[in-house]
Amino acid sequence: MKRLLILFAILGSLLPIYAQFSIQGTRSVGVPQEHIDTVFVLDGMVDAKLSYQDTVPRNFSWNAYNMGDETVTPLAVDENATTTTINLPAMATGGYRLDIEGLPSKWVWVFNNDSLSVKLEDLQVNTELEDRCTSYQIELDYTAKPLQYDTLQHNLLPFELSRNVVLSYDSTYYNQGAYVAKTVNDTIALAHDIIVPSPLDNTVYRIIGDTWAIAFGKADSIESELVQAYAVAVNLEASVRIREDALNEGDKDISSDTKLAGSAPLNIEILNNASPASFFNQWCLSTDKNFSNCMIHSSETDFRYTFEQHGTYYLQLEVTNSVPSDLPEKNCISTSMYTIEVVNSLLEVPNVFTPNGDGKNDEFRVSYKSLISFKGYVYNMWGRLLYAWDDPAKGWDGTIGGVPAAEGAYMYIIEAVGADKDEDGKPMKYVYRGDINLLR
Repeated sequence: MKRLLILFAILGSLLPIYAQFSIQGTRSVGVPQEHIDTVFVLDGMVDAKLSYQDTVPRNFSWNAYNMGDETVTPLAVDENATTTTINLPAMATGGYRLDIEGLPSKWVWVFNNDSLSVKLEDLQVNTELEDRCTSYQIELDYTAKPLQYDTLQHNLLPFELSRNVVLSYDSTYYNQGAYVAKTVNDTIALAHDIIVPSPLDNTVYRIIGDTWAIAFGKADSIESELVQAYAVAVNLEASVRIREDALNEGDKDISSDTKLAGSAPLNIEILNNASPASFFNQWCLSTDKNFSNCMIHSSETDFRYTFEQHGTYYLQLEVTNSVPSDLPEKNCISTSMYTIEVVNSLLEVPNVFTPNGDGKNDEFRVSYKSLISFKGYVYNMWGRLLYAWDDPAKGWDGTIGGVPAAEGAYMYIIEAVGADKDEDGKPMKYVYRGDINLLR
């Protein structure tokens, strides 16, 4: 609203400076038009004056005319002047022709806003449209005379100056995990039926105007009762829970905007930030992109799951504004989908490590992806077990009972099962036996 008032104030103040016609004695807004030099809308016409300024002295002759009347009434003459001015009638709306020596005549129309203001009488919001999930209809009753003007230079119907009003309401938008209200002020054409987007939260619609009255601080306004929101929107925040200590695990998280992907066990968390009107959530996890069946079906708000098996999965959230059995033909539904991919397994064993405390290759660790089970053993050359572990993210630090082991070769046995399957459709198994060289 404040911006709109400032805009009209600027228009009203700049036009008299840069245009040849100007108004004195009252506030006004001047609007150049295609068919006439200037149309002025005045905030009342008591003591109002209409002036024209030229760059050189000329002879001027003012004439008045009315809508549809070809009779022109002489008003005043100024000779050898650069500025010419006439007093405007106190209540009149009408046209003026200025004859200028040596130049084509100029035409001006003046509207008295006091006698032509918009009266807003009733505002109802129809939320029962065929697709109320997309739009509502504002039904506005008002009284307003058309702002018609003429130039007596054509055989067409009168021209009409548009009337606009301000539609104001609290819009709801998603911002960083929450829905935030923001007042929207849209300038729209004055009409009895106005289509507006369906809100995401309950709101009140206001009509203010018209904009000519707004410019003078005299605008009428009307508002609806609190309007219920039916439309829903889904905003998901998805993340892969990273194993921070698993420095030797590859492809822990290779997600993109539309896909969650990484090494198994793939721990995902998806937070459902649905709009305020949402009521019922349905999650479906499937290996079928068309969701013909759901391996997991949940009505929880958020979704958390650990994927142990290699493959491509599809996860869909459907949010509705009511329980499905309650007038399903009028439900508003919003859906969102993620593709989830668990990468193939991998197990690679190094042949040397250097536990010298320099922070590089200080432990005997495997490189791996998507392992669902793991066991590792380190022996000395006489078969004595020195170290055992069952977490592939860990490894042997090259000590025995807290004492640094001697340099040399040590034996290992490593067994693991991957999240994927082999050529026979059985779980991928890894069995590695070999030597690891300890160097300092």
